[in-house]
Amino acid sequence: MTADVLRRLAALDDRVLTRASPRVRALLVPTWQTARLTYVVERRLLGLLRPYRLSVVGGLLVTLAITAVGLAKPWPTKILVDDALGKQSFLGLHGHGALALAVGLTAALFLLSGALGLLQTMLLFGLAQQLIADLREKVFGHLTQVSLRFHDARGSGDNVYRVSNDTYAIQSVLLDGLVPLASAALSLTATLVIMMLFDPVLTLLALVTVPGAALATRRFSARIRTASMEVQRRESDVYAHAQTTLSNIRTVQAFAREGYETSRMRTRAGASRQAMMRLVTTQTLFGLAVDLVLAAGVALVTYVAATRALDGQLSTGDVLVFLAYSGSLYGPVSGVASVLGELATAAAAAQRVFEVLDEPTVAAPAQVDAPTSVQGSLEFDDVHFAYQPGHEVLRGISLRAGPGDTVALVGPTGAGKSTLASLVMRLYDPDRGAVRLDGTDLRELPLDWLRGQVALVPQEPPLLTGSVRENIRYGRLDATDEQVEQAARDANLVELLADPRGLDLEVGERGLMLSGGQRQRVAIARAFLRDSPLLVLDEPTSALDARSEVLVMEALERLSQGRVCLVIAHRLATVHRATEVLVLDEGRVVQRGTHRQLARQRGLYRGLHEARFGSEPQPFELEAVPA
Repeated sequence: MTADVLRRLAALDDRVLTRASPRVRALLVPTWQTARLTYVVERRLLGLLRPYRLSVVGGLLVTLAITAVGLAKPWPTKILVDDALGKQSFLGLHGHGALALAVGLTAALFLLSGALGLLQTMLLFGLAQQLIADLREKVFGHLTQVSLRFHDARGSGDNVYRVSNDTYAIQSVLLDGLVPLASAALSLTATLVIMMLFDPVLTLLALVTVPGAALATRRFSARIRTASMEVQRRESDVYAHAQTTLSNIRTVQAFAREGYETSRMRTRAGASRQAMMRLVTTQTLFGLAVDLVLAAGVALVTYVAATRALDGQLSTGDVLVFLAYSGSLYGPVSGVASVLGELATAAAAAQRVFEVLDEPTVAAPAQVDAPTSVQGSLEFDDVHFAYQPGHEVLRGISLRAGPGDTVALVGPTGAGKSTLASLVMRLYDPDRGAVRLDGTDLRELPLDWLRGQVALVPQEPPLLTGSVRENIRYGRLDATDEQVEQAARDANLVELLADPRGLDLEVGERGLMLSGGQRQRVAIARAFLRDSPLLVLDEPTSALDARSEVLVMEALERLSQGRVCLVIAHRLATVHRATEVLVLDEGRVVQRGTHRQLARQRGLYRGLHEARFGSEPQPFELEAVPA
């Protein structure tokens, strides 16, 4: 939507501005571009209000009532001056009677204004909070569905900042934009009508300064938006650095880098402070410029109105009422200028939100039914893949595996082993070639269903904050406690089952309350519970002691019966059981065969072993092969 509107506006931009002189283009282009982007962003934000039309209409009606009350406030002053203190009579009242009426009307109007203001705040602030919650859910949900390429290119701290802070733009649009603009428009219209009926000449004098306020708005709006974008970027840097440092506090303290990280935070916080000061300074200068222009108008109207009162053409009450309405006129004009500045700031934050929402999610086929059964045949057909254009990490990989087959991937670091495993789960898609399940390209299968067919055990499993039980159940949310406990037994989590807290033991942030071997076995238990036809194992025994390794390998061997098992292998204890071993180097398959066959061949497989152990591998040797 945004891209389409921007293209249309850009076409209009070109047609109009190319006919203007260079000086006019230099003046108009920045303003036009800022207004164009702000319009598109604000329009999208206002689109989020559609489900809450009744609340918005109610808020605007209350705003209309507040405006009407505000327009009535000057009249008790006229009654006070002309009828209570002067010689005129209002509805037959003068002196103390007029005084009582003026005081009563003033009190009633202020009480009514306060009550309406409270109602407006409760109605619209509640709506704004609901919209923020909706937008956060939408942005967060979208972030969980975009490709890992997007997450790889951005830090998690920046994305968290967009979810938690930038989403407040909708509140700014509603409370600092839509409502003030509606109020200002109503107030300006009604005030002008009353002033024209009261004295057309003074009204025209009051309007002389409005073009000056509009010029100030035009000159400052682009600067405010640019400064706002810089503030959002700098604040995001602060948030990202704090999150990264504190989530890796063990490493920071282990290397005695507390001072270094604090210094880096000082630099980022200083940059954020400077950006905020530039924004506040620009906003303040903007308000000052508008106020100076409007002050000149007030002075002009005051002088002319007082002169006419001295000449007997107006009463003192008339002068006070007209000056009050002049203030009511200049107030909305200044308010509109301020609102435009707020909208520019909100547009900067909202643009960052929509950058996320406009990021395409992992492509899923439309209206495709999930297969009713899975045989478990997995195929890589001439697969090429690159994280960055021009730097392929997989180059023409082909392999086939059927039910009961275990394919082990070995090779040096960076050879592409983990990337192959990621393609099975469609965390990425191939740039060329295809990955197929039972002969069907993974891109043609429902994404949620596909990932439900794969159980993953990563080499360094990050656990979610919560209990051991909750982390195991993450593999299948509808599993019973008995099934969770059985999965824990299958993964040899005997010491946790024997603990008085059992599986309700809290794992801490990223599972740091558990040992490395325990975290690994929790991930294995999660895979047991998932019971999927495809297993992706990133060396599941790498963090286990010898006794646990034997028990887990036996369990994994039972689990792999009748299933496709893709293993990123580091140990020959894993490799020698594989149906086929693929040796990868620089994204290509340089050797393939069984462990027994490769152990008797010259090549990278033997070279990896000799480089580490100084001897040739034996066909059933249970030693480690580096990956």
